Amino acid sequence: MSSGPQIVAITGASGFLGRAACAAFTAAGFQVRALVRNPSASTDLQPVAKGGTFRCELPDEIAANAMDGGVRALVHCAYETRSATPEQARRTNVAGTEALVRLGRRNGIRQLVFVSSMAAHESAASVYGKTKYELERLFDAAADTVVKPATIVGAGGVFQRTREMLRRLPVLPLFYADRRLQTIWIEDACEGLVRTVERSLSGTVLLAHPDSTPMREFYAAIAAVDGIRLKVCPFPGGLALAGIRLLERIGLRPPISSDNLLGIRNLRSFDPADDLARLDLHPLSFQESLARLR
Repeated sequence: MSSGPQIVAITGASGFLGRAACAAFTAAGFQVRALVRNPSASTDLQPVAKGGTFRCELPDEIAANAMDGGVRALVHCAYETRSATPEQARRTNVAGTEALVRLGRRNGIRQLVFVSSMAAHESAASVYGKTKYELERLFDAAADTVVKPATIVGAGGVFQRTREMLRRLPVLPLFYADRRLQTIWIEDACEGLVRTVERSLSGTVLLAHPDSTPMREFYAAIAAVDGIRLKVCPFPGGLALAGIRLLERIGLRPPISSDNLLGIRNLRSFDPADDLARLDLHPLSFQESLARLR
């Protein structure tokens, strides 16, 4: 048996979470193989992907050699949200994940880790939440791991796009103001992924700070990081959803989609205490996470 570093393959390695996960696994002593759509455009990953950068254009092209040589775990971070059509996105996400699972099984990868979301549950109404929940069923709870992070706080991804939106808007229309949101700091999310592999945890793993934040406070606190005193205009969520759907039907693309609103409408809180104990993880609170961005 080789005494060299264990190999972890990570999909979506050029994305916000994937790139941070590459860095975390490398720092923990793993040899990381980065799976990306365009390896030639991802040469900056080399310091955190010492095992190489491989092409992964789901579902049609997955570099076979990315899974060779005793890969310890495959961490599936990739998820398509910006395809030209919903059909293309579904093909990438569903058929693509199915192809990865088949390849992982065929190559004898010990642990498949799927990065899902707390938005994925049996009552999800958004396409994102329903699709992630569907994909969870492709994994074996006895051998594989479904990691469900809360909203990830950091300088990228959905959180960064929200921060940039708040910089532009003079007034924020606030929908479903009674909903509450759980969060996880990006480095805590990645440390949770690393420990999930190190400890060979299977089943579902929740990654979140136990506390949740009301939506108004969530947006106001993000704006405050940039010195903005946020002005908010509460607006009935159901009425907004109907209006946005009408705009989408006539071919317009409003700043917030109906799928975004459905995700907010069906937010659920989870108790991550047992999983945090399994991981021996003590994540930052929302306010502590924001302090890291200042």
